[in-house]
Amino acid sequence: MVQATSEIDQSERHEWCALSYVWGGDVPLKTTKATRFAHKECIPLDTLPKTMKDAVSVCRGMGIRYLWIDALCIIQDDQEDLREEINHMPEVYQYAALTICAASSTSIHDGFLYRRGYWSHTFPATNIRIAADSGESISLFVYLCLNSGAFRYRKEPILQRATYKLSSSTSWLDVVIEYSKREASLASDKLRALSAIARVYHLETGKEYLAGLWKEDIPAALCWANGITPGSPGYTITSLLISPRPKEYRAPSWSWASVNTPVHYWGHKYHDAPVKPRNLQVLDAGITPTYPNGEYDSIASGFLVVRGPVRAWALPTPVELYEFKSADPRNLWENIWIEEVNAHVYPDAIEDSHEMLDILWFLLLAEQDEKVHPEPKCRKPATSYWGLVLKQAKAHPNTFCRIGYFTTNPIFEPGCDWPHYKDPYTPAMFFDQFEDRTITLI
Repeated sequence: MVQATSEIDQSERHEWCALSYVWGGDVPLKTTKATRFAHKECIPLDTLPKTMKDAVSVCRGMGIRYLWIDALCIIQDDQEDLREEINHMPEVYQYAALTICAASSTSIHDGFLYRRGYWSHTFPATNIRIAADSGESISLFVYLCLNSGAFRYRKEPILQRATYKLSSSTSWLDVVIEYSKREASLASDKLRALSAIARVYHLETGKEYLAGLWKEDIPAALCWANGITPGSPGYTITSLLISPRPKEYRAPSWSWASVNTPVHYWGHKYHDAPVKPRNLQVLDAGITPTYPNGEYDSIASGFLVVRGPVRAWALPTPVELYEFKSADPRNLWENIWIEEVNAHVYPDAIEDSHEMLDILWFLLLAEQDEKVHPEPKCRKPATSYWGLVLKQAKAHPNTFCRIGYFTTNPIFEPGCDWPHYKDPYTPAMFFDQFEDRTITLI
């Protein structure tokens, strides 16, 4: 399975399959410096875990000679080889004759070739014709499980959608939303597993990559929150998820990759009034990879210098950072209410630091016009505001870390006679404490 390019006859036309699967922990069979040469000679089929073995069966049945599996084709204890091969990941999957996605498996031991019950009798097979190494044309019959959340209510051909280009910030947000639901076998692979797609997106758009988001998409790219997208399949009122902050640094606090939970974006593709980003100037931005040319893979640090509306709020009683959380983080309605700012605060993660928190900082990012809500009965003559909740970094003046986000209650225009609010909070009251300020986010 591991064969150097120099050892392959370049005059021949070669096809390969690529396997996409979940490790589910440490893989018992993988290529290392110690096993490299033995694996180039032979890997007995009966030593392969079930998912790998099933992938070999698929390749043999299709007449395709080569199979790419990361655990076998990358030397796992050689950082130089890992980094080199990660750079080639887009080509591996893009030019494979077929990518086998073991989506139903939770580990390398599960396999994916087994009876699917009544699905095979309910949905007709799709006939795909491909060319094998021999030059012969092969018919491959594939059963598409259209009931899954990813394809529910979709009428366009699935195979046609595979050619869709990632050419807008909206499509990248969709990638992040879907990807963040997945659990990486290694927490440190949060950005690494997305690096191939990020490289292709960069080539298509020319945008600057910043630890899981794009500089040109700010401020919309900063408008993420914990949990499954409200209104999407599988969403419930307890879908707001929160987990401990990762102990090892993985991404700047302003990146969705800095938390371990699924994320969604404020007002993105759910039945609600749209959330519109406000003007936020990005004056400077940058990341430092852990190794040269590793900006898509592994991050040592990152920063944003922005200018926008900021205000401070002094806590009545200082608390340790680990106490900065709502009573029940699983419940959407459980949050930290701050009367003086007219805002609900949602922490990004459960912190474990004993650092004292005495001031919260608010950076305004977006607004939601309640007057144009898609449901007439939900329309209000008011606007809600959204933004980031920050804490000041230790020993770094004017430098802040994101620790959550906030959304205000509806803020009404002066003289509004909205019947549900006798003493409405007005824009003047809200903006009184905000001032434009240049800050650095890390």
